[in-house]
Amino acid sequence: MLLGKRGLPSGLTKTPRGPLMIALGGALAAASIQVACGSRTGLHAPSSDEDAGVDAGPDVGLDSPECTVDSECIPSSLCATARCAAGRCVDGEETTCDDGDECTEDTCNPDNGQCVFELLVRDEDEDGFYGPRPGYAAGAPGSCGNDCDDTSPLAFPGGEELCDGVDNDCNGIVDDNARYVPTGAGDVRISSTDLRQAGGGGLVYAETNYVATYTGQQTHWTNFAQGLANDGSPLASFPETAITNVNNDNFTGPVVWTGSVYATVWEDRRDADYEIYFNRFDPGGNKLGPDVRVSQAVGFSLNPALIWNGSQYVVVWQEERASVFALVGRVLDAEGNAISDVTQYTLPSEIAESPRLAEGDRMLGTAFNMNQGLGQEIGFLTITPDLSQATRPISLDIEAVDPSIVWLGDRFAVAWEKRGVTPGDAIWGALVDEDGNVLRPATQLTSGATFARSHAMIPLGDRFLLVWADDHDGNYELYSKMVSNDLEELTARERITFDGSDTVGPIASFGPNGDVGVLFDDRRSGSWQTYFTNLECTAGAQ
Repeated sequence: MLLGKRGLPSGLTKTPRGPLMIALGGALAAASIQVACGSRTGLHAPSSDEDAGVDAGPDVGLDSPECTVDSECIPSSLCATARCAAGRCVDGEETTCDDGDECTEDTCNPDNGQCVFELLVRDEDEDGFYGPRPGYAAGAPGSCGNDCDDTSPLAFPGGEELCDGVDNDCNGIVDDNARYVPTGAGDVRISSTDLRQAGGGGLVYAETNYVATYTGQQTHWTNFAQGLANDGSPLASFPETAITNVNNDNFTGPVVWTGSVYATVWEDRRDADYEIYFNRFDPGGNKLGPDVRVSQAVGFSLNPALIWNGSQYVVVWQEERASVFALVGRVLDAEGNAISDVTQYTLPSEIAESPRLAEGDRMLGTAFNMNQGLGQEIGFLTITPDLSQATRPISLDIEAVDPSIVWLGDRFAVAWEKRGVTPGDAIWGALVDEDGNVLRPATQLTSGATFARSHAMIPLGDRFLLVWADDHDGNYELYSKMVSNDLEELTARERITFDGSDTVGPIASFGPNGDVGVLFDDRRSGSWQTYFTNLECTAGAQ
């Protein structure tokens, strides 16, 4: 099994971002390559006498070259042989390339007839350990990699556990026993002053800085990205940059870091209706190619969710089909090229909107708004990593909207807003395994407010950090608390923002030294704008 750079099978070498090739030496090597990869040879070719009087079969046409001996025939591909049969040239056997390693994709290059063995896993963070194949837990049989977090060089088997927001030793627990408290450093406005209003979309940390995505309105709505220092101040090296430069409305979406590049998806109206688009950009905010249209619907496509699984991007969104929104998805390769068709997972009777996505060990968990004719529900289903199959949706709760989802090592935690309950609105949650079995049904996670309107979760393996907005202190403010993987309260609510105006829409991401960055929307300046604050990791404080 391939578990790290040092664990490559003998005879294989790796070139950066390239295929593996058989390493052979001397004249014997050259001869062996010719035979193994289909170059023409007389060692096993039948003689012309053996072919005399033999019916050439359906593969021989009148336009096939005439011949008397095998040497007169040229194969149609260097990955095949050719022979003379009944006076006509026909293709022989195709080359079979197999290095016996389940961690490589084995092909024959038709340009030169050589076997190519390309790794199915990647080392994006270049720490010497490979991330697992999609659909496998790191280190599991068949995973081909044991790096539990291939976006960070600080996470690998045997690493030293630090208070840094990373599972350094790959034991399934992030920052063992730590809690997160406000730093008191104050909030930083992210959206520029020339935007009439703005709203957050995504936040991610990449080794030295955060990147935030958000929508801002000038003459029309535009999707922006910006680099942020550890304290949230804008970076001169990555200023507020429009992801799109088209004269139409386009709205922000999530952003991910692969270990080498950023990627984002968003909804865009350049095609008359809204469609889902994708692009990647480098650490300076420069796009790495033209925008890629992911959806191809006749109606609207909205609210995309995005994850990077170590070698591919997975995009799930709501798509209008026959005037009803359905849940659909598509897989893109590392360069953003579509490598699967758009697949539908819900029926017309299960109106599906606003999906959220998390990667488990074997399956992807998806939580979404669902309406089966009885009002708003929280729907849940799991999908295979290649997006080809899914379980039937189940309902986790009624009179509930806007879910989020994280993976806690052996279960999905789903949280949502529940409205119209007594004594007031609250954030609720449930636990579900990868087969769609409910491990703990709908459970109230917060209390003490009349209205609760938005939330985010940070998974820590044996627990999660919940950040949410409610009116516990009069106006909407942000709060946080720690919750166990059984949905039991571990810490009391702690207030994060204190500005006196309404604050909603938290988006949370791990940052440097175990801190948690929080992007949010606030109208202290008169209109909704996007701000940043952070929480400090306190090791062993829980």
